[in-house]
Amino acid sequence: MSTLISGVSPVSRAYARDAREQEARLDAQPALDAEPASSEVRVPDVQAQIAEVESEAASVLTQFGRLGSGYINGNGRARRGEDIKRILDADGEEKVDELFNLTKRDAVSMEILLREARRRFHDDSDLILALRELRRRRKLDGEPVDVVERAIDEVMREGDARQIRAGINVALKAKVYGRKLRLNAVRLRQLYRQFLESDGAHVAIYEDWIKQFGMHRRKRVVEYVGAALVCDMHSLDPSCGGAVEFGPLLGTLNCVRMLTSADELFIAHLLGASLENDFLVTEDRALALMLGGLQRPFEIDEVLLEHLGVIFASLDPEGSAQLLQLVLRGFAGIPIPLYGDAEERQEMLSALRATLSQCYADERRSDLSAAQDAESYVHRSRLSDSTC
Repeated sequence: MSTLISGVSPVSRAYARDAREQEARLDAQPALDAEPASSEVRVPDVQAQIAEVESEAASVLTQFGRLGSGYINGNGRARRGEDIKRILDADGEEKVDELFNLTKRDAVSMEILLREARRRFHDDSDLILALRELRRRRKLDGEPVDVVERAIDEVMREGDARQIRAGINVALKAKVYGRKLRLNAVRLRQLYRQFLESDGAHVAIYEDWIKQFGMHRRKRVVEYVGAALVCDMHSLDPSCGGAVEFGPLLGTLNCVRMLTSADELFIAHLLGASLENDFLVTEDRALALMLGGLQRPFEIDEVLLEHLGVIFASLDPEGSAQLLQLVLRGFAGIPIPLYGDAEERQEMLSALRATLSQCYADERRSDLSAAQDAESYVHRSRLSDSTC
């Protein structure tokens, strides 16, 4: 029986230490009955992760430039305020100019102002930012701002205040990552808002992000959400109420980050050996298998058939046993916190071992049948020779 071929080393920087330890366990082929030692399964330091993304968060304002609080520059043209730079509407500045000219020309009521503002800005975060910029300009011109302030209060009262604040706080970060990932910043802003409302199911969250943005962007998307969360937490008006609300979000994000490290190991493990053994396991199949197994540990046989059934059908008993051994070792190397609990992990590994035992039995029967066929052929050949 062929022995397990270890996977290549992962390149996940944030979790390099975890990756090396998990890879060492795979190379050493530990007993699968044993759970990973607590010292080997390290939950990454959230504070260290936050510090890592804070450096980029601090550079956001530099990238977009602080233009100061002045309204008129040396050319007599309006300078952009901080709020207007956070508006993600493509024509946001022109629309704010229209509102400013409207209020400068006529004395409008709050109802008319809100109607005109909503007609131009369909997202409540953009709407609040536009009204705040309008208030800033009117103050600089010495104009009254009570109507604008009442309009702002009305939007916050009628809308989802948490979602509005979140959209404002992460807007610049969404712009930065929108350029990096070549994605619409509006989509990234909405992604963060969705994360705030998530139920903590880290595997389902990660899988949804992959479906939305593709496998090749998955790690950068996780990086963006982490950076956005830091920006939100450190803002003057955060979307959530302190550690009580941010704590679970940090825990969920931490698990998603662990998933990005675990999937590197799992994929490299299966693909590294598969290439040599011609199993044709692709990165897509390996990742789908891992996420499916973590979400349905008690149905691992069905998950195997869904994602690797075609490959198993093309293999002989020996090849099937080798591939199953890779899968078993791959799931055994995933940290327990990424499973629902230790029992789910143990049930999955037990089911995989049972299937592997069946493959070994099939392989032995196949070898025995081949040996018997060979012996029968030799016997017939000898009989034929003796009669000649």
